[in-house]
Amino acid sequence: MVPAPQTTARRARALAAALIYLTVTACGGDSETSTPALDLDPGNYPTTPRDIEVERTPATGSLQESVRMAEHVALMMDLDRRLVFSNGSTSTRHYSAQHPPVLGGVTTIDDFNAQVPGLVAGWRTGGSRRAHSALGLDATLHLLRFTTPQQADHAMNLLAEKSNQKYPPKQPLDLPGHPSNRTFLSAYDAVQSWTTHGEYLMWTYVSDSLATPPDHAPLLEFTRTILDDQVRRLGSYQATPADRLAEVPADIDGLLGRTLPYPDPESYDNPTAVYPAQVFLHLDSRPDLTARAFEEAGVDLVARGDSLVYRTADADAAERLLGALVDQHTDMFPTDTPAGAPPGTSCVQESAGTPNSPRLIRTTQCYLTYDRYVGVVAATQPQDLTQRIAAQYLLLTHE
Repeated sequence: MVPAPQTTARRARALAAALIYLTVTACGGDSETSTPALDLDPGNYPTTPRDIEVERTPATGSLQESVRMAEHVALMMDLDRRLVFSNGSTSTRHYSAQHPPVLGGVTTIDDFNAQVPGLVAGWRTGGSRRAHSALGLDATLHLLRFTTPQQADHAMNLLAEKSNQKYPPKQPLDLPGHPSNRTFLSAYDAVQSWTTHGEYLMWTYVSDSLATPPDHAPLLEFTRTILDDQVRRLGSYQATPADRLAEVPADIDGLLGRTLPYPDPESYDNPTAVYPAQVFLHLDSRPDLTARAFEEAGVDLVARGDSLVYRTADADAAERLLGALVDQHTDMFPTDTPAGAPPGTSCVQESAGTPNSPRLIRTTQCYLTYDRYVGVVAATQPQDLTQRIAAQYLLLTHE
């Protein structure tokens, strides 16, 4: 949806802010070679960084605690270097009582909290050998933290039973080294396990649809590899007590406040958070490629609202990261940058589809830099895209 038309006063303020910035950055230069003024129109989008602490919701502490916990969760490609494709949507990596997972047939928030009480935080990760997860080895891990070990055990038994009722497994399996588990060979020859470790529940699903004939032994062994590694990593996780989640910072260095806000920030699919670079890789479709780009550019933090902001080592690194992220697109193609966009902005757009199956609504994604930061915005309407670019730039340049 395109925001309401920009008022004259607001447009003037936005343009004034851009001119002030350009005057400062051009100071000392020749007037004939100074950067031309930008006619930035942010529409109704904010141009002043937000105070995320003021915007806290009941889920904020749990969501950011989930990110802290995710610092102690391996990428699947770290456990098997073939699993370089991220599997599934990036919208539900975090879990909390306000944003619980869909597991075992428990599909609503109220049902989950009534049947599976005590969820504090959680994280999901996964990896596939190929872009289509059904074409080879594929693995998923959900890590859920409960208030007590008893609640984790209850969740293990209830979710396993509900899942087995809905999808009857072929047989139970033994999982050496993990005495508290419910592990099964699924009807589709995958290995599915609910395993607890203290107050943590680990749900894993490991499959290989191309294995001929089906053989669950290597899948069970990889399940054990995932769980062994996760238990080891939890040893270094300093968990925030459940009654102190309100003290977990909602932002780091004000970075999240410089993203665009979601229209509905409390939506299940719109988690607002700031991530260490390694954690953000769990959300990326090709973490292997992005990890190299992050390392080369010195990325340390990524903030995610209704836009993305990457923090790199310096301005040159930001330019390199922009180029790397644009080059990684294989599902979108270079397109013209909207008139008036900041210099150096690069945009890509979804394909038009085919004559028999045209894509009527096409998303355009644009990348821009300021100093050591890279901002990313996306929209389906040209005017909305132009306004988002302008607002994101003004947020980054705001002093």
